[in-house]
Amino acid sequence: MSRFVELDGCFNFRDLGGHRTVDGREVAWRRLFRADGLHRLTETGREAFDELGVVTVLDLRTQREVDQKAWRPSPGWAGQWRHVPLVRQTPDWSNQDRATLDDPGFAAAHYAEIVIEGASGLREAVEALAEPGGLPAVFHCAAGKDRTGILAALVLRLLGVPAEDVADDYAVSEQATARWVASVAATGTDDTAATWPYIPPSMLRSDRATMLAFLTERGDITDFAHSLGITDDTIAKLRTALLAP
Repeated sequence: MSRFVELDGCFNFRDLGGHRTVDGREVAWRRLFRADGLHRLTETGREAFDELGVVTVLDLRTQREVDQKAWRPSPGWAGQWRHVPLVRQTPDWSNQDRATLDDPGFAAAHYAEIVIEGASGLREAVEALAEPGGLPAVFHCAAGKDRTGILAALVLRLLGVPAEDVADDYAVSEQATARWVASVAATGTDDTAATWPYIPPSMLRSDRATMLAFLTERGDITDFAHSLGITDDTIAKLRTALLAP
């Protein structure tokens, strides 16, 4: 099955199914999705979204992003939208030292900062995905790369997906970014394009080495989950919910 799910308006809506675990199991298809901002969905995109049967939407964006770019589901959608911000505000890099921003390790270090600030949000998100009746689900931020990438990595590692494969999944966002840039170039409009000149180079990319460095620094995934307050019971429920029989 295709990793990308074509929903008009979104560039990085992807299925996390199909990944193999170290014990030979497989993450179930069409159960969990990762995405960029759902507020971009067109009417056609919303119709396609509805066909996926999503019952839980986890919005990882800041309160300001939610207020300014709210997602509007189709009338009658009976699912649950949950705001689970991982940071209080998006970073302003316009006045920071360029040498620091140009460092290839900047993105991994920034992800470590997000984990510290967003520990409770990561725990809440994983618990929500493990709840009975909470799937299919999608979690998203603005670009579907950084905050979304961190949560995707945590979930996949807890399911038993090898770190190398998690890094490969993270790197797929490179294709989505290219599609996004092409769309902006064609239309001349986007709700975030004005900030691109100030974004550090490593944050504009989805280098698998960034995710590998981030995961290596976290150490044992179960210990890391415990540090976030995620219990063994929640991990067991997550595996039951998302691993194919």
